[in-house]
Amino acid sequence: MGYNEEKQRVVDYVTCDGNIIELTRSRDNLKSYYQVLESYNDYMQLAIRYPGYKTTKTKCDYCVYLVDEEGEHPISHVEIMNDLYNKTTAYNFQHMKRYIEQVATVGRNVNIDETLIPAFKQGFPFEVLTDLMFYIAIQEDINYPNDRFQGRKMCFYRYLEAIYCKVNTNHQIEEAIDKATARGYIPRNWNDVGELYNIVSRIHR
Repeated sequence: MGYNEEKQRVVDYVTCDGNIIELTRSRDNLKSYYQVLESYNDYMQLAIRYPGYKTTKTKCDYCVYLVDEEGEHPISHVEIMNDLYNKTTAYNFQHMKRYIEQVATVGRNVNIDETLIPAFKQGFPFEVLTDLMFYIAIQEDINYPNDRFQGRKMCFYRYLEAIYCKVNTNHQIEEAIDKATARGYIPRNWNDVGELYNIVSRIHR
């Protein structure tokens, strides 16, 4: 399923009688609603809690969780960046880059490249990592919807920077993480990384 279709499914979940479930003035209903989006073979689930703190009458912010026998774990851009960084090697870098670009442009319906199979023996499994990137990207498109903002481009720029840092010395992963956690401004892309951003920069939302 692609971005537009799945975005509508998420909006339907967080809507009641045609209206987005909003935060109360006291914010005491923050993340009080829960919806499982995907279930995996190892009894792990991907779920969302809503409304999130950026929710308005027109924006349905939510938090993405992985759920297992130990409970709920909120997932952040930084956790995904670190997982991608740890999976990346000089040998698989181009394949990992292509994988990130495919999720950014196509959505969940991507297949694992055989070259990447060993990388996914650690950290998040392929299906789980793909879904995490996908649903967090939808969140970015919802929260930052128009062309003034980057929407899902922002998170995929950071994911690409994370793997770039693993195989190059002119930038460090800490720099990319600082950009991912920046507040109040749009971080500038690096100008010394060749064509790293090209595919993602051409996304039309």
